[in-house]
Amino acid sequence: MELLGKGDGTFAPRTRIGGGWNVYTQLAGAGDVNDDGRADLVAYGSGGTYLYPGTGSWQVPFGKPTPTGLLVNETGSFIDVT
Repeated sequence: MELLGKGDGTFAPRTRIGGGWNVYTQLAGAGDVNDDGRADLVAYGSGGTYLYPGTGSWQVPFGKPTPTGLLVNETGSFIDVT
């Protein structure tokens, strides 16, 4: 869930940003991975590592996931294997 600030110190009602996140063991807000000026999300699970691109929209904050060349090593850190 995401809470949006209203600019007066209070928050708008919760906004669902998707479902099914339990298939991932790690989620990381990774900054602007795809260089489009918006913050992105990287998700890692047994099926691989995926980039959820930020959309800039509060109604649909992330786009469809795409596989990445990132993996998680045994210490839990992301490494680039491309």
